[in-house]
Amino acid sequence: MQALDEDEGIRIEGNLPDLENGGYIFVGFYRGSYCVNLCDRIRDKQSQKYTVGSNDRWFYFEKTSGLWKFLRPLIRKPLRAWLY
Repeated sequence: MQALDEDEGIRIEGNLPDLENGGYIFVGFYRGSYCVNLCDRIRDKQSQKYTVGSNDRWFYFEKTSGLWKFLRPLIRKPLRAWLY
């Protein structure tokens, strides 16, 4: 995450019981701080693929140490993540 440019991000499958299907976790880097977005993970009935839902929550971190402390318990195991 320390190598993220401002036009890059990471999408991670979450393990959040209050978000649909565990939710998605999006991590980005903007103007010197990390931005985390938590949202629902919706399964499309026709395509059977997962897509981003609503129920957004936003968090901001100045350092990777605080970011990792926040993220570790929220990440679904085994880890599934995508760089975009």
